[in-house]
Amino acid sequence: MASMLDTALLEALLLTGQSSVALELLRGVNYCDLKICEEILRKGNHHVALLELFKHNSLHRDALELLHKLVDELKSSQSEITQRFKPEDIVEYLKVIFCLVKN
Repeated sequence: MASMLDTALLEALLLTGQSSVALELLRGVNYCDLKICEEILRKGNHHVALLELFKHNSLHRDALELLHKLVDELKSSQSEITQRFKPEDIVEYLKVIFCLVKN
């Protein structure tokens, strides 16, 4: 039941333009259905939220693959979405993960 509620809440927040609140939901303890939420976030190009979903569910390989893809897109295109992601983002992500694992 909690999974359905959190998943529906995430989708409602995104549909109503409250992406910052959706990010806060994903950063805290939540019961979002991974598969459904990943699909929702990918379809809406909510890359930052997708990274949070991956990070807080220990899907670090998926997060790094997404960051790598976004950096590659930066090289081939200068769209607004890809300008936000730089190679340094991969390094920063790894630093955070290293600190989490270390503690």
